[in-house]
Order: sequence, then structure tokens, then C-alpha cells
Amino acid sequence: MDLFISHKDIPPAIQTFVSSVTMESVFSLDHFSTIAADLHYVLLLGQPPPEFLCTAWHISSQPAASVPLVLSQHILLVSAASRTYFGHLRSIVKIEKSSLVISVSPEPSAYGPFLPDTCHVHLPLLFVSLPWMH
Repeated sequence: MDLFISHKDIPPAIQTFVSSVTMESVFSLDHFSTIAADLHYVLLLGQPPPEFLCTAWHISSQPAASVPLVLSQHILLVSAASRTYFGHLRSIVKIEKSSLVISVSPEPSAYGPFLPDTCHVHLPLLFVSLPWMH
């Protein structure tokens, strides 16, 4: 099995993103916002666990995403330490006291054959909006 990822396997926009992030030492929200918009992803700022594997992300009580989050929605998780996770919303896992836990699968087009583990995102309940009952 070839352990190298061919550049042709990764979309050019993501190649540019990875190159620019590895070259930058300063967190830039504008930079991540631009990348997310260019790729049609929803940007969520959060905090992954301290260990290397991204098993859970806790999203701060920032204003809700500018578009409604729906299952299969592509999201870009970003931390202030410039850690990123490209994924798509897979399923609702559970509702906790103050958050909605959603399973997020890695986006294959962002990682090629070396996918990270699926992670859980803890969204504040403020992100949840339900339709009015008639």
C-alpha cells in the first residue's frame, strides 16, 4: 500500500488551505472564514481535547452558524490553536443538559485515504431552533 497521498487525490482548495495553515503561526479567523466559504462549509469555532486524536469538540456559545445546520452539512471545525477538522454532520447522538451532541464523519475529499476518527461535536442548545407549533 502506498503511504503517500497524491496531490491529485485532494481538491486544490484544500491543498492551498493545508499549505497556508502550515506556513502561518498566527490564528486568523478571517482566513478560516474565507476557506470555509470557498469550500461551502460552515465554520464552527471550538475546542478539541488536548490529545492528538479529535474525539470530541466543544463549540463555544458563540452566535449560531449563519446557515441552519442540517444532517450531511459540511463543517470546518477550527480551534484557536489552528487545529482543524473537515467533516459532515452524520447523526444526532444525544441531547445533554446544555448541549446537543452530533456525530461528525471526516470528509474523505479533505484527507484522502488516511481518514481521522469520527468525532462528536457538542453544540450549545442555543444553536437549536425548532419550528413554531400551530
